Amino acid sequence: MGVAGTVLASAITGWSTRQQVQAQARAEHAHWRRQVRRDAYGAFLSPASESQKALKMAGRAFIGERDTEEVDRRLQQAQDQLALAQAAWANLAVEGPDAVERAARSVYTTLKSMHTTLLALRDTPPDAPDGNVRFVERHAVEVARLSERIGEFTVAARSALDDIGD
Repeated sequence: MGVAGTVLASAITGWSTRQQVQAQARAEHAHWRRQVRRDAYGAFLSPASESQKALKMAGRAFIGERDTEEVDRRLQQAQDQLALAQAAWANLAVEGPDAVERAARSVYTTLKSMHTTLLALRDTPPDAPDGNVRFVERHAVEVARLSERIGEFTVAARSALDDIGD
C-alpha cells in the first residue's frame, strides 16, 4: 500500500469516525429531548390528575346532604392544582409538539369548566326547583369529557416521545 492508499485509508477512517460521533451526538440529543419532554408532560399531567380527583370529590360532596365545607375544601385543592397545571401547560407550549399542547389545553379548559360548574352548583340553593339538575348533568358530562381528554393527552404525549429521534 503506497502513500495514496494510506492517505485514502486515513480519510475513510476519519470520515467514519466523524459519522459515528455525529450519530452518537444525535442519539444523545434525542435522548435528552425525550427526557425533557417526558418531564414536561409529567409536570402537567400530575396536577391535572390531582385537580380531576379533587373535582370528582367535590362533586360527590353534593350527593345527599350537601357538605359545603367539603365542597369548598375540594374546590380550593382543585384550584391550587389548576394553577400548577396552567404553569406546566405554558412549558408544554415550548416543549411541544403542537398536538401535545393542544391536548393539554383541552384538558385544562375542561378542568376549568368543571371547576366553574361546581362553583355555580355550590352557589345555587340546595332546594332550587330545577337549578341543581342542570349543573349536576353538566358536571356528569364534564367528568366523562375530562377522562376522554386526559386519554387524548396521554396518546399525544406517547406519540411525541416515540417520534423523537426518528
